[in-house]
Amino acid sequence: MSLSPNVVMITHARELNYTKDYVCLAKDYGKAAYEQREDIQAINEAVRQNLTDLDARVHFTDRLRGKKVVIKPNLVTVFHRLGMVEADYPESTDPRVIDAVVVFLKQYTDRIVIVESSGKGFPTPTAFVATGLDRLARHRGVELMVLEMQPVDRYLLPKARVMREIVVPQIFSEVARGEAFYISIPKMKTNLYTGVTLGFKNAMGTIPYNLRLRNHNHDIDQKLVDMLHLFKADLVIIDGLVGGEGNCPAPVLPVQSRVIVSGNHSVETDRVATRMMGFDPKQIALMRIADENGFNDPNVQIVGEQKVTPYRPADPSLTGEWMRKNFPNVRVLVGHSKGRPPKPADDGSLKAPQMEEMENVCRGGCLATTRVAFDYLYHEGQKRDGAFTLIIGAGAQHDEKVLYYDGDGKPYTLEDIARLKGKKLAVGTCTAHLKGIVNRVIDGCMPFPNSPHMLVHQFSGTFCTVMGPRNHYLIPALLATFKVCEGRKKNLHKGRRIDIPLAHADRLYETRELTAAEKEKDFIFEPYPELTTKEIRDLCAAENRSILATFLP
Repeated sequence: MSLSPNVVMITHARELNYTKDYVCLAKDYGKAAYEQREDIQAINEAVRQNLTDLDARVHFTDRLRGKKVVIKPNLVTVFHRLGMVEADYPESTDPRVIDAVVVFLKQYTDRIVIVESSGKGFPTPTAFVATGLDRLARHRGVELMVLEMQPVDRYLLPKARVMREIVVPQIFSEVARGEAFYISIPKMKTNLYTGVTLGFKNAMGTIPYNLRLRNHNHDIDQKLVDMLHLFKADLVIIDGLVGGEGNCPAPVLPVQSRVIVSGNHSVETDRVATRMMGFDPKQIALMRIADENGFNDPNVQIVGEQKVTPYRPADPSLTGEWMRKNFPNVRVLVGHSKGRPPKPADDGSLKAPQMEEMENVCRGGCLATTRVAFDYLYHEGQKRDGAFTLIIGAGAQHDEKVLYYDGDGKPYTLEDIARLKGKKLAVGTCTAHLKGIVNRVIDGCMPFPNSPHMLVHQFSGTFCTVMGPRNHYLIPALLATFKVCEGRKKNLHKGRRIDIPLAHADRLYETRELTAAEKEKDFIFEPYPELTTKEIRDLCAAENRSILATFLP
């Protein structure tokens, strides 16, 4: 029996306006009037047609029939009535698309689980309510699973270059063993860390909180590719109905691509979607590294029109035009080299391309995380005239001096920084040497995402509306955070690990020595030793501290 080919299927939805209820299901979801809406019928039609056509070529329903199906949407933060300028932003997978996929799957199996682990600070139970997926689950008879409350299994990845150890919730062990069918349903959108976020970037939400922070820096693209050694999505369904352009994980703006892109090959499905967003996949490190690691298929079949709807690229710069225009009184000093120090002009300055290159050295870490903080302030409608100095990076070494550069490429020595007036904020573990000459250093590589956001508010003298009464989900999120924390501690007390210990230094984490035979394997199940009483006590204490870290700088 010959293997089915790898196919990417493109289906364009009818030319309608799909920006009604694209973040949260309508209140009358499940009623006859809802089902009769033209946009709902068009979405159901597009999804059904897409999956039917794909199935005719790759026969994926034969593999999932009667099986447990694990659906992973992208709900990192659900921007619905969070106290920002707009009520909705297309950050999360459209629940109408998820609903249409569930209806299609119910023809072949009743064992459907929707799983997610949202971003820190926006607990998954809140995400399920904010999107209406709790109502969908009741109406369609499917299960919801909060991944951050699930016990984990540990694996070694002998062929990985960065992520040599990985832990995943146990339901993904079922995926790795071929016992469950895995469907990834990401949103089509741009992303600060990786350029685009589609199918296999969506896998970041399959690993627990602390592991996400590990190597979430200049190594992020390789880290995500390494995860493909353990499992790949059996089916990717990209929600390009209303895509998002901008600086995800900050709010993104709607782009009506009106398309569903699906496939049985994660990398190639992402590649097609990337081109349809107007980007060259060769310029996306995530794609390029996946190819270098052999996860591509040059013989993939692409069915349907690859119509391009241009998306505005993410802009991670802290020294560029957007920052200068919107935060004119924030002086930003950047210093990165990673063994590649820029060569300044005779007067010590850098040119604009050099500044861009230096900023992007660690795009997957502090740079993007800090830029998110300013995007939040912008979308919260805050005043933007606060004055302070922001410093990022270890500094670039030149002529035995540590130099930082402003947006004009002007160099600053440590002595220059010490003499600067006003408040000074440094971001990242690599800025630790600035303690004593700045007001605050944010630790971590990368830091907890909340820390730059809250401290930028503090240093600019503004109030975070997301933490105020304008946020419809503030109280539910607070309550859910405590509930999740207690659930995680309950697992620990039962001897079940739920995460790795928090450690987010800029280094590769080694595993035990592997045998020659082990080095040839894609992954190795590596059982954890039994938790000791002291470990349980320490890990529970860390969980308690994490609550404060979620909401305080």
